Amino acid sequence: MSGSDSSALSSAPPTEDEKLAPIFLRAKAKGKLVRKKPTAPKAPKSPVLPKRPESPPHEYVLADNPDIAMIVMFRSRFNAAFPIKLPQFGPQDIERGVVDSVPSPQVENLLCALLGLVLNRKKPVE
Repeated sequence: MSGSDSSALSSAPPTEDEKLAPIFLRAKAKGKLVRKKPTAPKAPKSPVLPKRPESPPHEYVLADNPDIAMIVMFRSRFNAAFPIKLPQFGPQDIERGVVDSVPSPQVENLLCALLGLVLNRKKPVE
């Protein structure tokens, strides 16, 4: 007996499904190529909007200053470090207090308290 005869005896003969398998694979592949995906109806194009006029140039005011917001956030975050008698300030309070050439007494007290913290002084800054 030759080597090819023994290998043929060790494997079972192919079944009908195995013989037809290449045909089914080709049919499935063709079916995938032939099928078309359903397409959604195209929406009509929206009309072109007219250009809006340019906005005027922005004039910077004191309210645009980010330092005021930083002072207010610092004051509320480190409330325990400030003197008890120092009132809470909002951004508008600080803006109104620094508009004049001389700061208001409330803003002056806030600045003195900030200086006391920065300089690490126990005695209040006057």
